[in-house]
Amino acid sequence: MISIILVVAIVAGAGWFVWSRWTYWRMPIRPQPSAERSPQTRAFEAFAHGNSCLAAGQLADATAAFEQARTLDPKRPYVAERLAEVARRQRAASALAPVAAGG
Repeated sequence: MISIILVVAIVAGAGWFVWSRWTYWRMPIRPQPSAERSPQTRAFEAFAHGNSCLAAGQLADATAAFEQARTLDPKRPYVAERLAEVARRQRAASALAPVAAGG
């Protein structure tokens, strides 16, 4: 009985080892070039970059990234919402600049 349990444990361990090596061997070595990725994937990456630029206050870079995302995938309404947010922040920044200079 103990020998059967031992054999099952060895086979399960070997199976786990082979499965983990197989998934490791199948992982891509390098990221795919942008030409091989879908436009939706590139649009999502541009959208994420725009969000990080917007959070950092880099409004020109955010606008460029959101415009690229809209060009790659024009059907997404959230891109237009983020562009409107950038425009609101730009208006607010330009409205506050003269007040801060005169104060």
